Amino acid sequence: MTNVAVVKAPQTRRWNSLQLLKGGRAAILLLDVLLLIAVVTGAGVHRDAMQAVGKDTAPSIIAAQKIKSAMADMDANAANQLLAAPGSATPAAALYEQRRIEASKALVEAAKNITYGATEQTPIETLQVTGGTYQRLIQQAIDFHDANDPNQPDMGVRYYRHAGEMMDTALLPAADDLDKANNTVLEQVYREASEHSTLSLWFVLLAGLLMLGTLAVLQFFLLQRMHRLLNPMLLAATALTLWLTFYAFASMNREADRLRVAKEDAFHSIRALSRARAVAYSANADESRYLLDPAHAADYEAEFYRKTNALVSLPASIPLALVTANASHGRSTPGFTGYLADELNNITFPGERAAAIETFVTFEQYMGVDAGIRVLARSGQHDKAVALCIGSSPGQSDWAFEQFDRASAKTLEINQKAFDEAVKEGLAAVDKLELKGAVAAVLIAILAAFGLAGRIREYE
Repeated sequence: MTNVAVVKAPQTRRWNSLQLLKGGRAAILLLDVLLLIAVVTGAGVHRDAMQAVGKDTAPSIIAAQKIKSAMADMDANAANQLLAAPGSATPAAALYEQRRIEASKALVEAAKNITYGATEQTPIETLQVTGGTYQRLIQQAIDFHDANDPNQPDMGVRYYRHAGEMMDTALLPAADDLDKANNTVLEQVYREASEHSTLSLWFVLLAGLLMLGTLAVLQFFLLQRMHRLLNPMLLAATALTLWLTFYAFASMNREADRLRVAKEDAFHSIRALSRARAVAYSANADESRYLLDPAHAADYEAEFYRKTNALVSLPASIPLALVTANASHGRSTPGFTGYLADELNNITFPGERAAAIETFVTFEQYMGVDAGIRVLARSGQHDKAVALCIGSSPGQSDWAFEQFDRASAKTLEINQKAFDEAVKEGLAAVDKLELKGAVAAVLIAILAAFGLAGRIREYE
């Protein structure tokens, strides 16, 4: 009889209860660390995004547009001084000085907030150095104008023309460069923040769920193997893990929502309105230049319409009343473009719609007064055109521009307040989140360790 050897299949090595308890403890500690890493990483990602948008880039963009607005209005008021009678004390002189101070303060604020190196520093240096040269040329122009020397009748205009070229080719573009440098970073940071926010939220949720699942399995194991209904320590660790997971998730999600409000709802309008005001001031200067320097009137007129079209571009077939009616009901108007259209299409906050409509209406009123100035100038009534241009009484150009300026400032203030609140709330949402996560993680580890210690001792 032939002996046949019987080969037994190898048995899978099974862990005993002690090994399972120790393995469960190690898994909890490992997952606890993973959850803490997820919380700390996510908090940093969300805080850095809000810091970059709310504290670094957006304020510099706003400062750049303030500089541009103030300098453009300086130029308009300098032209108005030269249009007035020599030696007369006009409101334009006081407004010029006021805007000069505003531009200087905004430039200082921008210099304090340099974050991205030469892309910010270079335009700030240009604004500082060239701005000083511009002011000297304007002072010389006014001095020649006030001297009223018949042997040098055009010297004031010549100096102003030189200063105006400097404004158009160096100062205003430098302010735009400062805006662009920060806006490029802002858009990149916001795009990356949106992606990283989603990943960090999933990371926290996954780590938390793994931790909760492991704790639940251990509780079930104790129930099945050791007939223990509840382990108070593990139950407390589970509750704390649940709190940490959803508190961190909710905090980060809150910051992400506030970042969206700050960037998409508030800052989008802030930038459109800031650019609108800066371009409007520059166009207002071109209106005065049109009368001051007849030799280049056609060029100034073309620039005026180019800039005002950047604010409002509307097909001739569409009446203004239709745009206003559509805006009042939250509807867009086909063919209506420009900075003011961007704002009217991005209404979000209480009171913003009425203020934005008023901004649009008052700008169109200003454009109506400007048309009257050009009719007078072309009909040979230069003095009347000048009076209408530099007059501040109701129905005159400076008055009409002031109405637009106040309405746009009100709309801007609404969005700026909403932006500041969103940034504050977003940073508050993740404030000390790493510390809270660390404390919770340590407590979870202690509770889990003590909760299993007694059961482990029973098997040792």
